[in-house]
Amino acid sequence: MAMKNVIATPEYRQDTLLEEWWNSCEKGNLLPALKKHWRIFVLSVFGNNHDPGKEERLAHKFLFRPMEYFLCRQDPEVVFEELKAKNMPSQLCGKVFKTGEPTYSCRDCANDPTCVLCIDCFQNGAHKNHRYKMNTSGGGGYCDCGDQEAWTSHPFCNLHSPNEVNQDEKNPIETLPVDLTDRASALFMAALQYIVEVLTWNQCDNLPSDLQVEGELNDTYITMLFNDEVHTFDQVIKTLQRAVKHCTAQQAREFATLVDREGRATVYRGCFTSCEQCRTIIDQSTSRHGSKPLKVQVMHTVVVAHQTFCLRLMVWLQKMIEKSDGLRRLFCLLSMKPQEDGKSLMEKLLLHDTQLWKVARILSHQLLMAGVLMDQECKKQFAVIFTKHYSMLMSEFLLDTHYRPVSITSFSVQIFAVGTVARMLVTDHDLLDVILVPFLAACEEKKNANGVLSLSKADRTPSFKRACFMLYDLKYALLCKPTSDEWSDKLRESFLRGHQSFLKLLKMMQGMDEVKRQTGMHLEYEPEWEGAFNLQMRVDDVISSFTEWCSTDRTVYIEAYKQAAQMLSQCRDTTQKSEQHTVCGHTVKCLKYDVQSQPVSIHLPLSRYLAGLHVYMGDYNLTFGCLELNVQGLDPVKMIEPPLRVQVLIAQSQAGLWRRNGYALLNQIYFYHNVKCRQEMYDKDILMLQIGASAVDSNEFLIHLLNRYGLLLWIRPEYDVPTGQDDNVRQTIMLAEEFLNLLLIILGERYVPGLGQVTHEDTLKREVIHLLCISPMSNSELSKNLPDSTNLKADIEDAIHAVANFRKPTSVGTAGSGKFELKNECYKEFNPYFYHYCRTDQSQAEETQIKRKKEEKSANHTLPPPVPPKFTPQFAQISNLLQSDVLVHILSLILQRSVAVRSRSWSETQLDRVLHLIGLALHEQRRNIHEGNHNFDFIGKALKGEPNFTQLLESLVTDPKNISHDSTKDLLSWILQKFIEVRQMTSSAEANGPVEQLASSSKEENEAAKKRKARLAAKRKEKIIAKISQMQQNFIRDNADLFESTDADSSLTRGTSEMDISESAHHETPVALGKYQSLPCSIGITKATCILCQEEQEISHNSRAMVLAGFVQRSTVMSQCKSRNPTDGENLDPLFTSSDLHVGSFTNSCGHTMHADCWQSFFQAILVKERRRLSRIPHSLSYNIVQLEYLCPLCESLSNTVIPLVPALHSLVTDSDLCDVNLSFGDWLDGLQKTVKNATKQESTSASKGDPFPFLPSSLSSITKMMADSVASNFQLLWQYVNNTKGGRFSESLMEMMKKFAKDVYSFGLGVDPDDMNHRVSIVAWNTCAYTIINLEQYLRYENKPLFGASPSRNVDCINALVKFAAVCSHIMPQEVIKKHCLRLLSGLLSNGLGEGDDPQCIIDVDMFHYLVAVTMALPSLYTEGTTASNLPLNSLNNQYILELVLTAHIVQVMLLHDRSQDGEEGGMEMENDADSVALMSMYTEIRRKAGCLPPSNNDPLPWQLTRHIKRAVLPFLRCATVLYHNLTGVPIPAQLQEWTEEVEPFCSYLSLPTSFSELFLNQGELLERVVNQWCSSDVLRSRLYSASSRSVVSYPLPVNHLIDLPDDYSQLINQISSFTCPSSKGNDSQLPTMCLVCGLVVCSQSYCCQTEIKDMKVGAATEHTYRCGAGVGILLRVRECQIVLLAGTKGCFIPAPYVDSYGETDQGLRRGNPLHLCKDSYKNLQKMWFTHCIPETVAHNIESHMNLMSIHWQHL
Repeated sequence: MAMKNVIATPEYRQDTLLEEWWNSCEKGNLLPALKKHWRIFVLSVFGNNHDPGKEERLAHKFLFRPMEYFLCRQDPEVVFEELKAKNMPSQLCGKVFKTGEPTYSCRDCANDPTCVLCIDCFQNGAHKNHRYKMNTSGGGGYCDCGDQEAWTSHPFCNLHSPNEVNQDEKNPIETLPVDLTDRASALFMAALQYIVEVLTWNQCDNLPSDLQVEGELNDTYITMLFNDEVHTFDQVIKTLQRAVKHCTAQQAREFATLVDREGRATVYRGCFTSCEQCRTIIDQSTSRHGSKPLKVQVMHTVVVAHQTFCLRLMVWLQKMIEKSDGLRRLFCLLSMKPQEDGKSLMEKLLLHDTQLWKVARILSHQLLMAGVLMDQECKKQFAVIFTKHYSMLMSEFLLDTHYRPVSITSFSVQIFAVGTVARMLVTDHDLLDVILVPFLAACEEKKNANGVLSLSKADRTPSFKRACFMLYDLKYALLCKPTSDEWSDKLRESFLRGHQSFLKLLKMMQGMDEVKRQTGMHLEYEPEWEGAFNLQMRVDDVISSFTEWCSTDRTVYIEAYKQAAQMLSQCRDTTQKSEQHTVCGHTVKCLKYDVQSQPVSIHLPLSRYLAGLHVYMGDYNLTFGCLELNVQGLDPVKMIEPPLRVQVLIAQSQAGLWRRNGYALLNQIYFYHNVKCRQEMYDKDILMLQIGASAVDSNEFLIHLLNRYGLLLWIRPEYDVPTGQDDNVRQTIMLAEEFLNLLLIILGERYVPGLGQVTHEDTLKREVIHLLCISPMSNSELSKNLPDSTNLKADIEDAIHAVANFRKPTSVGTAGSGKFELKNECYKEFNPYFYHYCRTDQSQAEETQIKRKKEEKSANHTLPPPVPPKFTPQFAQISNLLQSDVLVHILSLILQRSVAVRSRSWSETQLDRVLHLIGLALHEQRRNIHEGNHNFDFIGKALKGEPNFTQLLESLVTDPKNISHDSTKDLLSWILQKFIEVRQMTSSAEANGPVEQLASSSKEENEAAKKRKARLAAKRKEKIIAKISQMQQNFIRDNADLFESTDADSSLTRGTSEMDISESAHHETPVALGKYQSLPCSIGITKATCILCQEEQEISHNSRAMVLAGFVQRSTVMSQCKSRNPTDGENLDPLFTSSDLHVGSFTNSCGHTMHADCWQSFFQAILVKERRRLSRIPHSLSYNIVQLEYLCPLCESLSNTVIPLVPALHSLVTDSDLCDVNLSFGDWLDGLQKTVKNATKQESTSASKGDPFPFLPSSLSSITKMMADSVASNFQLLWQYVNNTKGGRFSESLMEMMKKFAKDVYSFGLGVDPDDMNHRVSIVAWNTCAYTIINLEQYLRYENKPLFGASPSRNVDCINALVKFAAVCSHIMPQEVIKKHCLRLLSGLLSNGLGEGDDPQCIIDVDMFHYLVAVTMALPSLYTEGTTASNLPLNSLNNQYILELVLTAHIVQVMLLHDRSQDGEEGGMEMENDADSVALMSMYTEIRRKAGCLPPSNNDPLPWQLTRHIKRAVLPFLRCATVLYHNLTGVPIPAQLQEWTEEVEPFCSYLSLPTSFSELFLNQGELLERVVNQWCSSDVLRSRLYSASSRSVVSYPLPVNHLIDLPDDYSQLINQISSFTCPSSKGNDSQLPTMCLVCGLVVCSQSYCCQTEIKDMKVGAATEHTYRCGAGVGILLRVRECQIVLLAGTKGCFIPAPYVDSYGETDQGLRRGNPLHLCKDSYKNLQKMWFTHCIPETVAHNIESHMNLMSIHWQHL
């Protein structure tokens, strides 16, 4: 059945083919003609496994170009341009969003949250000036600009505004030529028929006969692997490696990525037998353990070829219809035209959606959106078809293996969210019932024996999760609420049918997850509860929408209320018994039910739905029990029973009666009150109780409550008689407190529209007020604690601004969110018993308000109940509870127990709540008096009986012996005062003067008592202080000798530091170098306390070693060439550090000291602990013990080494007077040059060829023989002083720590394995000292801070320790190695050492400060004898000449690299040319002439400009040198350098350098001139300056690196990134594009497609980039998540991005969607973190505080 050989591409004539197609088109037989051509050329193009480029060219040539010519009959480009010119400006944008594109939703104008704009329409429209939300698209939707149903105003942007000239709706097909319309109709129909036929073809080894190739099919098959959402990447990769021959891990990853991206992939090609074998292995490997196997098919090549062509054909069709409005309309009509079987082609594609693979689905959906959904009429037709097949589509979706976004069912939001379409579907096609019926069918499987849903984890399947998407569809269908005028009889009937189905769902949910109190033992297993709450949260919005629909029409409301009431009556237990109870003469028949022993459910959606409907009765003048709402069995007592049981359950749980039920019950109670659920749960339960209170007699209602709470005995006076059962009494007290709290809520919570005379806006304001009474809150905190504004129909922001003022952060220059503070006039609304407060919130709010009143010095600290709003007429009876006999009895009883000397059933909390109830009654009494209503008489009932309320309150005010809280006392006084005031308003009041006097006198007595207590406390405090003072004086007198010795012998723990050294101790300006060096002093740490053993010790060279916790890391933060990859440490020669500072070794410390042996014991304990842990818990910690990492024992800073503390260097050498050394710079330089030449000469005669360092050091005597006698003697004398040391060898422990630190710096600094004796160890130690100093200098320069006095002490101590260690580092290395390093260093400047080797260098390639540090530290060893050294780099003359030489070289670098074009406009006033400037200009010209870079005369700088540039360029070098020699010599810093300065003179003075730099060149002898000439005449230098080179050329001063510039508006960044495609996936979208903030490169993060290997470890693209860009440390921005990723090796963490909204808050994940703008302070903090190398430490701290970060495989990012 197939060709035996691969089909070659046949020849054809396009004109002949087109003529045949045109003729067939005229006859109506175009499709057979096309198939005849396609069956040959489709296999030729797509069946030969061509590379993508060739395949694309062949497809265009043989398949698509002929169709375009057939359509146009001439050049297609010309015709398409003509058609485009006829297009009318489209009023619909319709741009289909790609994944990650920014979308905007206007909160002022959008009809619902699904209405969004693309960035172009947003930027060109009015909504950008409104309040809007920003988000990123998940792909698949389209822009709603131009859709007038989506917006309440401004539906058009400027790009899509309607054309006012042509208002007549013209059919765009009429703009097409008639013949083109005929050809397009035939071609579009044929193409669509072909696509549908091939994609719905279910055979894998052949095709329909008219597409089958003539002859026999060859044995060429494909094993096709399909995607599902069950198996993981790793499972697929491992399976492919087993099943496919010679499949590498990389190929398997590519296959898996392709399968995930496109939905299927060809994993094997071959004969049928081998393909079938591969399929069998895959099937068996993935079906183990009962799991569903991967879908894999063996398909013939010809089938796959035609399927591939179908995909290309759909893309081509989409391009065609986008070229003309007429072609689009024509395509829509044809695709929706019914065929012979009554179904349109689009309908057929719709019905076969689940049979298609991922990319086929996506392309068909895009074709549908670009065509059908862009035409309003066709969109309605498609909506009808979609609704017709909705049940079947959802049934297939439940069994589908793909996610919702690639299912045709996701189109529901595009259809049901359109108001007119949804209304039409609800009215004419029963949309609500259509959606609910399949969902109810899915729920049937989850019902238990009682007909109630049971959503346990064991029974939970993915299909039910998928079924819940139907609830979202239901929410979309209900978005457009009809007005009262829009209802029709047909709409009412359809809606009520859907409403009845919805009630069936609520009936299934009524009573879910019933709980029963455990009495004997704890629950063995925690019951499942999450499933029910997840379902409840999905249903909440639907409940609200149904309620709102019902409220807009009287007929619908009445019928819906009846349906709900009848459904609720079916849920009741008809066999329930009742019992009679009598309280205060009122006998009531109560339902018999014990919450403690019988099951109770928190889930009562049907009861709550009925409560939500009930509040709308007043809108239609209906009353409970009226004829229109007469429902059999509608008993208010039975209605309140379920929610009342829930309240009792919660009260009993608070009292500790349900402890054995575990956390499941506590979690249910938590979410029951949580803001996510409480609107449709807790709030509706309270509302139902309020409905009962309004419909039932007040006394009867209270007796029902007392019965259910089990408090009928508690309200009897005799209950207070002791019986010994204290446990039950305590529980009863708490239940009584909860009962009183419930009464406060029923009576006081009236902010529900329809219940109280309030609006939705009032309700929201009250929520905000009570949140801000707890504490000032940020906008996000408020939003998180407020219900969804879409349900409240009020804007949260309006409510917040109405009651609060926004306060920005008070600290200037700090990044942070501002807070909202409540306006003063709103504090009076505070209710301590606000029903949305938890106990913690209530306590905190009370404390905050009392504290506020005290700070305001208010005379009254009372927190009284606020005046509640008035009930609506239908709920007015609730107020009668306050004057009911039962409640008055309860209030009187608790007041009597409060007055009693002792009461076992009383608590202060009960009294506080009773006082609030009395306060509510007084407010209600006052309101009724003002309104002239005499039916409410709380005062009258309160004054009856003996004792009455007045007497009881007076007794409590006079003698509050049982009251401990001042707030209760204050409230008591306030209640008494209000009681008096309201009583005075009544005509029957008696004389109240004595009462007022009593109240005021009691206040005075309380105040006097407080003052008396304060005086006694003050006297007691004075006596204690006097006693302590006397004891101190006695101790000083007894130990006078101790205090005298302390004054005379005091010593600071830390030596004088840079922060406080000034020239006050020296009359002259300090000089660090040269013959006239100033006296040193002790700097750095001189005495330290071990943080482990707390023993204090002086730093000494021969005592126990002390160390600093330190961290060494490779760094590229100062790199001047970001495109260059870090050099492999194994092959790196670090002696001559590159001038671009591309990679270096940075060391920092937390500054905490330890004994070396204490640290070793501590670290050994960590190793032992980690070995044990790794055997049990293999996941990583915040530190990597394999890399020797640990956390500082004190501050937990990340560390990986210890820095040995060396004593002050000047204390280790004998004082030397260099005044008798008369050696000039030229003679000194001559001696060193002779040494270098002699060493090189000896090497040339040496037989040793394998030595990597071709130098043989010379003795001092051999060099002096070559000099004149006077010069030789001074040269000899100079080196005698160099070798003049004292103090002996370092202690063994100090030597051991020095070796360890050197080894760690070498290993971590180069990224290589440790090697104690490697010749590079000392070089890396010198380099880390230099690199750390440069980094500190650059940071301080960037911040404009002084070099000394502005750094933290830990940085000061770290650099001091590094410099001292670098000075003594030669003591732990063989002297021959140090000598050779020194000779190589000297040869670099004094000979041609730079130009030799495999990588020749020149003067501009070397960083001079690194060179200075290395040569300073190595030079003392140049002439030492023996294998060990004791020399230190403290010879001031040597150091002065070294500095002069290196500075001269640096100035030459500056002159060679000076580029006037980069300077820009020189600022400042023009200066005169002094002698120094003229001399420097002369040298500048000569040096550049010798280097061959003489600039044109018109570009020459003026002498004064050159001098200024040189001073500015060498200033960083001088600053670094000052830090080096200050820490090396201990010479104090002058005061000038402790302030910010850009002048070089103070630094030159301190370093004994001439301030006129020309003196460095003049009068120094011919030798220096020859050396400079040698530098400038290098061939390597010329190639660097004039030819392209891999090595970058820098300019001085080196600019301070900073993170990339980010746009101010975050949406610009999102839009910029949206065009990024995965570089490894043929231009497909990247799911997680991540931008490096160091270099700006965007990578495809956390994706298998871009994984690579580094050191045999699989890493993601982000990790791989950090190794190249940041030497393993990176700071990246995940744009679509708006979060920063910090990476340090294989660890990382997330922190907020530096983008904030108008309230100063970040928005990780773009959850809130507020417009975001760059916060410069936050970005500056990120810059500081990166530049100061704090990323590893920040990562470690974040992992320590967020344990969930440990489970993330950071290396895969």
